[in-house]
This record gives sequence, C-alpha cells and structure tokens, in this order.
Amino acid sequence: MKTALSFAFILITVLLFWAGMVQTKSKNEKTTQSVRQTSSSLNLGNDNKHSKSSSKGDIMAKRNFEPDKTGTLTPLLRREMSTAKLLYRAKKTLGKKGVTPREALDMHRRVLDGKPFLQHLTQMIESAANAKKVILGPFSNQSIALENDALTRSLFSIASKDSNGSETIEVSCHGKTLEAARLLSQLVSRAHIQMLDKESAQTPLLPAVAELVFSLQRKEEDIEELRRQIQQRQSTEPVATVEEISLRAERDQCEKELVEHVEVLSVLKEAREKGASSENLASLSILSNKGNLADFSDTIKQLRKFRNSAKAKNKAIREELDHQIAQAMQKLETELTTVITSLKEAYSKTSMRRNEVRARLVTIAKATSSESKSDPRFQLLEKREREVLGLRERYESTLSKWQEAKLLVTLDDRQKESP
Repeated sequence: MKTALSFAFILITVLLFWAGMVQTKSKNEKTTQSVRQTSSSLNLGNDNKHSKSSSKGDIMAKRNFEPDKTGTLTPLLRREMSTAKLLYRAKKTLGKKGVTPREALDMHRRVLDGKPFLQHLTQMIESAANAKKVILGPFSNQSIALENDALTRSLFSIASKDSNGSETIEVSCHGKTLEAARLLSQLVSRAHIQMLDKESAQTPLLPAVAELVFSLQRKEEDIEELRRQIQQRQSTEPVATVEEISLRAERDQCEKELVEHVEVLSVLKEAREKGASSENLASLSILSNKGNLADFSDTIKQLRKFRNSAKAKNKAIREELDHQIAQAMQKLETELTTVITSLKEAYSKTSMRRNEVRARLVTIAKATSSESKSDPRFQLLEKREREVLGLRERYESTLSKWQEAKLLVTLDDRQKESP
C-alpha cells in the first residue's frame, strides 16, 4: 500500500512539473515572437542609438544632408494602420532652360527625405504634447528603445506616382488611428513650408546644394591656409613697395583685433558652459564697457536694493518694483544679445578684411618673388583657386535651379485616408 502511494505521489509530481514547463515555454515563445514581430516591423538598425532629434551639430557637415536610411514599418503593419496622403505637383515652365517638373519634384523629394527635415518635423511633434501622444505614443515600447526621429521616419513614406498623366510625389503618413495619420500629414506639410520659408545660404535644404557649400568651404579653408603659409615665409623678405608696407601694417592690425575678439568670445563661451545667467554675463569685465550693459546692470541692482528695503512694505509697491525689475532684465537680455551679435559680426568682418589683405600680399609676392615658380605652395594655391571657381559655378547653377523648383511645386492636400 505504501509503495503504491509513493509511486502515485511521484507520478503526480512529474506530471505537475511537466505541465509547468510546457506553460512557461509557451509564454516564453509568445514573448519572443512578440518582440521579434515588433523588431521586424520597425526594422531596427544599429544607427538608431546615435540618432537624436535635437542634434545641433555642424549643419554644413556632409552627413547631415544625406537621406535618412532609418527603417520603415513593414507593408503588413501599414495595412493595419490608417493613412493620409499628400500629393505634390509641379507646374510646367515655358523656358527651354528652366527646371523640368520631374527635376523640381525630385529636388523636393530629396529635401523631404533629408535629415534636416526629419529633425524639424520631429521637433514639431515633440513640442506639442497632444501630437507626441497621438502620433508617437502608441509605438512607445519599453522593451525596445527607439529614438523619436527614427520612429517619426518610419511613419511616413515618399514615392513617385503618375496622377492624371503628370508625375507627382506622394507622401503617405501612417498612424495608429485616423486622427494620428491626419495630424502627421498636417505637420509634414507645415514643416515643409516652414523650412522652405526659413532656408538661408548658410543652411541649405537641398543635399546637392549643401554638399557644394561644404566643398567650397573646405577648399576656401585650404586656400587661406596656403596663403598664410606663403605670407609667413614672405614676411622675412624685404619690402619692395609702399603698397606692400601699408598692406603688411593693415594685416598686422587685423591679426591683433582678431586675437582680442577671440579672447572675448572664448570667455563668453566658457561662462555660458558654466551656466552663467544673462545678468552674470553682462557683469563680466570684458563686456562691462560694451553698449548699455553697465547702465542696465546698475538699474537692476538699485531696484532690487529698494525692493528688499524697509521702504517697500506696501504690497502694491513691491509688485510695481517686481514689474520694473522684470522689464529691466528683459532690456538687459536684449542689449546683451545685441552686444554679442556685434562682437561676432566684428570678428567676421575683420577676418574677411584680413583674408583680403593676405590675398593681395600673396598676389604681390607671386609677381615679385623669385620662388613663385618653384615653390609648390604657389602651384597648389593656383590649383585650389581653379577648383573653387569650378565649384562656385556649379553651386550657383544648382542653387538657381533649386530656387526655381521651390516656386514650381504645389501641394494637393487630398487627405485620402485608408483604414
């Protein structure tokens, strides 16, 4: 009897253990399958960890203008989502040398597929709590970390289409709900218009223009370095003309002023990095004699002193003093911005003048120096100058086409939705 009971007890224990293992394995398989499906649907890449929507790196760096290659949602998942579509068309031009509709649309497609646009769109979504919740919220997954810009890029796609006999580009915006898809399409349209309006020569949107600007800057930096080296070597040579004497003196004066500007801007940068307030910056000795900063600082100190004195017991007086202090602080911040801007402009202006003087001195040296034919620096300088001329022609031609393309493309906001 005891043997039978022992055997039954062992059998029951084994069965329970086996059932528990099967259940655990089933749960693990479901969890693993879910993670794999999510990972596959988002097509995660190693670059996602380094993708930041608030990145403010060098906008002229080539990588910032390349199309974003972040993974997109699988077709299966998109069929389960709502979609709103934007259709871009291009007007035909009468001029034979003008930009064709296909060229204009391709330029805008490259802009919409670029990193500057993605970063701007993501910032717009993040700045509005409701948009972030509706568009990105449903895809937030604690198991898989995905940056917002990578997630944003996965929610819209760009394709060339033929519509009523004319070529178009179609931007499909996807969302977990119809509201999310519509909202994303509105933000895509708004972000595109904003960036076109705010585009400047320093921050070109079209990758082709940006790459040419980047190349021009690199070549011009090489030219300035070669001129500096030639000038440094020529400084030991005797002065031949009165013009050269004058130019050397002006160059030396520019160099001196540049050193002073760099010192001031370096102190400001260091103070900002340490968290200095506008009031602290205005009180720096290097800025105290600039503009009206000293006057505003004194006014704020006097107002605060009176605010904390026994004479300011009345609530109405204290409120008025607080108001005056706030106004004075606002004026001080405006004046500080003006002063810093003027310092940067002065540095830029002096640097340009120094470069002009240096270029003139190198031209004189090239014409008078016996080493100009044999010195490899002169030969390399001529080569770089020819390259810059070629790049500048390409830049002006490409920029002209892009300016025309910006005016040709129109948006047909059809808002076609699909469940």
